[in-house]
Amino acid sequence: DNYSNTTVLATREQRCTIMPSSHNRRLLSTSLSVAAVAITSLSSSVTQLDAFSPAPTSSRRLQHGGISRIGGVVPSGESSTALYNRQARRKNKKKKKKRSSLVLDDDGAPSSNAGGSEPTLTGGGEIGYSADVDSPNVPVADSKSPGPEDGVLGETVTSPASVSDMPPQAGEAQPDVTTIITDPDTGIARIQQGKYVMDKVTGKAVILSSLGPEFRLAQMFPGVPDEVRERHRFDWTTVTVPEMVDRLREACTVPLRNGATGEEFLGIPPHPQVSNPSVDFVLANRDLLGHRMQKTLGRLKLRAQSQFKKDEALELRALWKHFMLLEDHISAPFRQCMLDAEGRIGPNFGNLDMKSYCAGDLYERTANYLILKSMVAHWEKKYNDAIQLDTLPDNDGMNFYAELYTGDPKRYLPDPPIIFRLNEVSRIVVMAQKMCAAFVNETELFDDLPPEVKFVEKALSIQGGTALRQFMLEDFCPNENVDPASLREALGRLYQQMFNMQTDPYGDLTMTLWNLCESTRRGTDDGREPYEEYIANFSGRNYENNPGYFQTYTFDHDKNSLVRFLDSAKVIEKGTAGSAEDVAKQVKGEAFQLLGFDIGGGGSPNPNAPRDDTREQKAYVVPEDRAVGRPHMLGWLDILGEDEEGGNLKEESFESDKWEEVKA
Repeated sequence: DNYSNTTVLATREQRCTIMPSSHNRRLLSTSLSVAAVAITSLSSSVTQLDAFSPAPTSSRRLQHGGISRIGGVVPSGESSTALYNRQARRKNKKKKKKRSSLVLDDDGAPSSNAGGSEPTLTGGGEIGYSADVDSPNVPVADSKSPGPEDGVLGETVTSPASVSDMPPQAGEAQPDVTTIITDPDTGIARIQQGKYVMDKVTGKAVILSSLGPEFRLAQMFPGVPDEVRERHRFDWTTVTVPEMVDRLREACTVPLRNGATGEEFLGIPPHPQVSNPSVDFVLANRDLLGHRMQKTLGRLKLRAQSQFKKDEALELRALWKHFMLLEDHISAPFRQCMLDAEGRIGPNFGNLDMKSYCAGDLYERTANYLILKSMVAHWEKKYNDAIQLDTLPDNDGMNFYAELYTGDPKRYLPDPPIIFRLNEVSRIVVMAQKMCAAFVNETELFDDLPPEVKFVEKALSIQGGTALRQFMLEDFCPNENVDPASLREALGRLYQQMFNMQTDPYGDLTMTLWNLCESTRRGTDDGREPYEEYIANFSGRNYENNPGYFQTYTFDHDKNSLVRFLDSAKVIEKGTAGSAEDVAKQVKGEAFQLLGFDIGGGGSPNPNAPRDDTREQKAYVVPEDRAVGRPHMLGWLDILGEDEEGGNLKEESFESDKWEEVKA
């Protein structure tokens, strides 16, 4: 089919209704009722046949959706985040010319948190210091934020450092939405962060409703009317993965027409179009689909490919891609609310007068709390990593791998743009804990937040799953006038919204939310896990017993590739290296294999000289410890050929044809 790449606008009439404060409410403070409106296609080759009857709507159309990484550069004149750029700190230390916006006194001096006054971190952000940290030793935000240096964005208290992002050049305005540009110095494609979250369906910035704060809360936590939910909701006690996939495919399928041939058919809308029935279906089952369905669709696609079922693999890839587009589209308003909250909290880091900058409408205060809680979880994790790195014994390099996989690997950069040393991290984590605690203690800010959000704060101070479930059933749910099933569902929806945020710095809180979901579901019908046999790979290594299995295989690699080099390299263990001559021979041999020429007395290689390729005549045998019994060169990864995304792209293809989510 001749699909064009024209961006398609999909507008939806939406009605927001306030949910009653009843025992059986869904815990979604407002519900977003999606009217079924046909796709408006601007494509010249694909049109939709039938229009759906619109439901009663409000007088205004709300447009939302899309995805973008949060954080990054803040343009001049806008609210900036409190940067703590390590490059700026080092240059300030040497030249005394620049100041970081996050002021840390006495960088080389030991922190007052050392020894017995170190925080006891429980995962809940509780302040565990035996004595308060003196105010000169805790970081505070400065009104002036340093800009990026050397093309690297430094870490902030609310967003990560990035070496792939492209900061605006001097005098260059920051784009409205995130774009991919070519670095003029290197010619490498880099990400330039926008001021707003982008809607992937329209390619434009997300717009929050102008109808009032309750409508914006509905965009942040969208739902569907009861009748739509009843029609689409899975029966979790009996549903199977094939049934879920079939119903998702059915919800995403719409009538289409090929403009070139006139053929009418049913199919998934061409990217990046979405239909309202598919949005309704995903919203009705948000907590039951999510990342588990994403993983399952990916495995099923690879399974079909490995069995050389090309048509089935293409169909599953289209559904997989469309489902991720729906997730991005639905979560975009939530991301925009979080981005706005970053701009409020970052510049005020260290300010414990929470009402002065965290007050506002309910959706704003909810986002403020989630930013604060994410900040606490992120910096507690960095604190624990710093503790572990400081306590690893230096056994002549024997702990090299432990050091390598602990903490943020960006610390190995020549001039690390991150904060990772213990005396620095400890001062930030205690202030983050104090700010979060100060917010929770302000009843005007915290007490009317959505119940699932308040449950997170209270649950993280409880040790043990049994005690947590007892607290939920006997204390929290009666006090909040909600039933446990609704609370579990709302926690799952909140988790899925957080899952669609970038991993750094939101991954730590997201994993905490998943652990809470798992703990509260245990012993109930919600604890059933039909996805497990598809994504956990526990059912054996064959197609008959394992519905998610696909046969992997080893590849031929060029003789000058790093893989071949590592395959043939001999490990020189401590005390067994032999003579210096033996070591030199091995190094020279490995260098010859990797680089194609000799080193050490052989002179410069002559590029015009004929090369001896006799070794290439021999079949490449993968070492058994890496092959682990897998077959060699089955070739099924190539069966889609030019139909594969990112495969054999034509010269005129662009980045807009690719669908991978960018999370820098």
